Amino acid sequence: MSQDQFLTKYFTIFAKPKMYLTLLYLFLAFPLGLAYFVLLVVGFSLGISLLIIWVGIIILALLFPTIWLLISFERLQTTHLLGIPIPITSPMSPENTSLWQKLKSFLTDPATWKGVLFILLKFPIGIISFVVLVTGFAVLFSMIFSPLIISWNPIHFGVWKVDTISEAIGLYILGLMALPGLFHFYYFLGQFIGKLSAVLLNPKE
Repeated sequence: MSQDQFLTKYFTIFAKPKMYLTLLYLFLAFPLGLAYFVLLVVGFSLGISLLIIWVGIIILALLFPTIWLLISFERLQTTHLLGIPIPITSPMSPENTSLWQKLKSFLTDPATWKGVLFILLKFPIGIISFVVLVTGFAVLFSMIFSPLIISWNPIHFGVWKVDTISEAIGLYILGLMALPGLFHFYYFLGQFIGKLSAVLLNPKE
């Protein structure tokens, strides 16, 4: 790759619609992961603990179709937001089968438990995504807006104290140059999560 090609690829990251879909996926990862984690922990805890009085059976009977819907929703996100296609499965089993047969089919399908694993992993994935997004944008935007910020308060980067306009302009230029790199990193992170999702959520693997 020539220098011109590299620079073109580096700075045209902002022109990729998929880049902004990836950012949306990363922003949604934390609230969704938290909701999934709470749902699974509370659902399984209540369902198993209340099995003795049969209420647990009702809770688990509602929880398993919900898990199937969550897995399908994650497949759709990976396909449409990250651009990594994952086949969408039909319902757990044909409609004319009994509830017990549907439940048995669901529980004995390896894709179910791989999907549950990803649903559980979505919480730490969401935490990492949230921290990386917030930290990255906070640092880069403080650099880009440093000429304005130092009017009220000097900026500290480790041992480097930025308190003059010339230093702030240098930091501003550095921030502008680094911003496409940050977006490339976010895109790479989204693709990495998408590949993990494809492995765990693909019903044919």
